[in-house]
Amino acid sequence: QTCLYNVSRSREDARERFVESPLDTGGMFMENDPKRMFEVIRKTKRPCLAFKLLGAGRMDRPRDVAAAFQTAFASIKPTDAVIVGMCPRFKDEITENASLALKYGQPKSA
Repeated sequence: QTCLYNVSRSREDARERFVESPLDTGGMFMENDPKRMFEVIRKTKRPCLAFKLLGAGRMDRPRDVAAAFQTAFASIKPTDAVIVGMCPRFKDEITENASLALKYGQPKSA
């Protein structure tokens, strides 16, 4: 399993690497973390399960959610998969996420 965000980064490490540290102490979600992890995933020979696709709920606008699915499926290997956490209390996230996975997760036809 591969987390798309480096959530164990310390505030000091963030400050050293990015010249600042986030105020949010609930996790260090940096926008380029997924890009860096996708590079690692593609170099890994074994299948990977990528999780925290939606940044622990930080991406909640429909276009951002769709973009996250599209980017993830375009950036992983054909043998990889994604794990998406859901909290379908206020909307039908199960149907929405399944639809996006079907839309963007289909193998490219030759």
